Amino acid sequence: MKDGEKALISLVPEGSEHRVVGDRKVILPSINLELWTTRLIQLSSWRLRGLNDPFWRLYIPVEGSARLTVNRDQDRIEIDLEEGSAYVIPPHTTMFSEMTGTFTKWYMHFSLGQRGDWVSPGIFSIDMTQTMMDSVANLSDLESNAHPWASLRIVGEALEQLPESIWAQRRVDHRVEAAMEFMHGNMGRKLTAQEVAASAGVSVRNLNHLFQLHLGKSPMNVLLDFRLNQACRLLRHSDISIDQIAEDCGFPNRYYFSRMMKQVRSTSPAAYRKAEW
Repeated sequence: MKDGEKALISLVPEGSEHRVVGDRKVILPSINLELWTTRLIQLSSWRLRGLNDPFWRLYIPVEGSARLTVNRDQDRIEIDLEEGSAYVIPPHTTMFSEMTGTFTKWYMHFSLGQRGDWVSPGIFSIDMTQTMMDSVANLSDLESNAHPWASLRIVGEALEQLPESIWAQRRVDHRVEAAMEFMHGNMGRKLTAQEVAASAGVSVRNLNHLFQLHLGKSPMNVLLDFRLNQACRLLRHSDISIDQIAEDCGFPNRYYFSRMMKQVRSTSPAAYRKAEW
């Protein structure tokens, strides 16, 4: 390597003929976007009473109007859903809805992974950009098995309009974040407190202190939240059996999974799956 050259971090094996040399100009964090569903629905009744789901929602009214009330911290926010705007609702926002007549809307459910889903609750009115309007127009012409590129464009344009504050308010100590990323990536297997603490480079006692300080929960309770969140997404948006969901999300069996769902989410896996929300 010549003087002044800076090697990039690379996965190219030592001794390979490949060579990558240069200066890093921009390094942005990764994000995991999972688009769970895109649907057009005409509602004759829409009555939510304290709905709280672990995924993002994007509503685009097409015809009619409805009123949505959401709980954000200690505040209750009321907003009318009307044509010409889109509405983004982060995970774990408690919602109540009312409507008269009929209400037609496009809606999308999606997740952004551990980093992107850990944000402040609320509801955000978004301007419909030309790209969003063109993409919505394209959605009606698509077959059910078409690639969801139009949906991805809509989601991306909407997320860009969200205020920076919703991401900043949930930033935590880097050691807590490291532990959360480790738990999120390994929720399907049995984890010990020692393993989680080691992933963050601290003792179990220190990690418990950091989690209580920043999140008000223990690491194991946060891990349970991750598992239940993923289980709820799969219950709502897949045909995977409850037994398999329990195994994939790190629960020892479906009976323990059901007990945790009832204890923490006040419903059973079967009831959550059948609910039309």
